[in-house]
Amino acid sequence: MNAKTNVAQIFADTPIPLVPTEAGEQAVADTTKPRTWTFINRRTGEPVTYTCMTGCTLNHTSDIETPTYPEDVWCWFWGQDLTLPVNENGTPEEFRVLSTVIKVEPWSPTIAERLPFAVIELVDDHFIDGLDPDGLETLINTLQGRLDQMRETHRQLVEVRAEYMGRQG
Repeated sequence: MNAKTNVAQIFADTPIPLVPTEAGEQAVADTTKPRTWTFINRRTGEPVTYTCMTGCTLNHTSDIETPTYPEDVWCWFWGQDLTLPVNENGTPEEFRVLSTVIKVEPWSPTIAERLPFAVIELVDDHFIDGLDPDGLETLINTLQGRLDQMRETHRQLVEVRAEYMGRQG
């Protein structure tokens, strides 16, 4: 393996995209501008030039280096992760909750996925997928309703706790 391959393999799972430099090394891509790159269509053997969605944080090195089916090419970027201690089996564990991804699958057999859409990870590896702007707004409003209910529960908890503690004294 050469140094270029080693770097590509080391960073294959990182969300920070790497792009080849003129010297053949790898450099972190600027995600504020769409990246344009070419891959070989695995079915036809023809080169296909593709421009990533602005903000794409995927490392497309393997797509560039090996023939790829177009439907296996996609772009995404994650929002900032939030973890909370979730008690699934008697012991709290840190789980990612309410992570947000914007994704596009330009050659997807599902036409709606050919435009950017949102994916919400409710809790570690449990997703609501394929949200267009209206679907995402509906989800936000639904969660806002739950937050309003939690605020009411908080208010009730404060009152009940104060009353309970007042009887203990």
